[in-house]
Amino acid sequence: MQTLLKNLFNLMRLSKISLLVISNKIFRKPSVRGTLRYQKINFFTTSALHQMKTDKGIALMIVLWVLVLLSIIAMNFSFSTRWNSASTRNLKEETIAYYMCISGYQEAVNYLLSDKDPSVDFLDDEGNFWIDRETIPVTGKRITEEGDIEIRITDEESKININLAGEDRLRKLLDYIGIPTDSEQEVIDSILDWIDPDKEHRLSGAEDEYYEGLDVPYKAKNSFFDAPEELLLVKGIEPDYMAGSDKIKALSPLITTFGKGTININTVSKEVMELLGLNPLDIETILKQRNRESGGFRFIPTQLSNSGLNTTSSSYFRIEVISHLNGSNRAMKIVAILHRMPSAKGFKMQTVYWRENAESYRG
Repeated sequence: MQTLLKNLFNLMRLSKISLLVISNKIFRKPSVRGTLRYQKINFFTTSALHQMKTDKGIALMIVLWVLVLLSIIAMNFSFSTRWNSASTRNLKEETIAYYMCISGYQEAVNYLLSDKDPSVDFLDDEGNFWIDRETIPVTGKRITEEGDIEIRITDEESKININLAGEDRLRKLLDYIGIPTDSEQEVIDSILDWIDPDKEHRLSGAEDEYYEGLDVPYKAKNSFFDAPEELLLVKGIEPDYMAGSDKIKALSPLITTFGKGTININTVSKEVMELLGLNPLDIETILKQRNRESGGFRFIPTQLSNSGLNTTSSSYFRIEVISHLNGSNRAMKIVAILHRMPSAKGFKMQTVYWRENAESYRG
């Protein structure tokens, strides 16, 4: 019996269950016959029952907290798994879209290199860029099994080169887009100060002392613009001037920073011809010449020799390629400026500007 009770005590102690008895101890009484007689122990006193209920409540709280913790761990694992899956999917889609863009870009480059008539480059009446009258343009949108690709080729020498434009041409440009008259001279002087190599500013212009006083200071470049977007660094230039607004025409489509300053009569836009001062009749004559049958002008008409239109072919081109995968809202865009130069085997290309980025597809 002693061994049985001892084992019972050990079991309850190991199980962290308190043994509560009325007398708080177990004792034995000698019997008349000299044998041991054990007092009956009551394990179910009021305090014992209360303690058991308390232990059950604590156990329930522990179980609930464990369940909450496991739920948090499961939710975190689920979120992490979905995030990793989405990241992998986006990377895969962007990679495929990127190489679709590269294929379109290479197609455009090969097209420019296959020019059979270097003396003329022209636009047709739909705005497609032709290198000669025989080679079909590659511009436009095409559908593939993976998605769609859109290729655009723009002649950079159909625009006003602001690196080589004097004060008079800059004034015509700003007058045409309609910037406020009281800001015009400030913009002209600031552009010329940005380009010229000296540190002396014009009356309304700016040099280092102005730019170094801005919240984010920098110096005047005192050299040519590398890209049209650099104009936004110049004093007096507002974002609306570049992108356009309800009151101001967009400057970006009219200007470039690439090329030799020549303007191709066969690719120049109607807007650039208007700001150069061409009359409506001359503009209509030029536009009528833009078709596959005529192939554009092969020389500059005498009456237009002083208009600023001074070439019939071009050597600086902007290639834009946009690709979009089927079933995805992601798109990839590549913009490149290429300089096409004559060589012993035809032409060679030099990349003078490159930009690529992923973006949301807008349809």
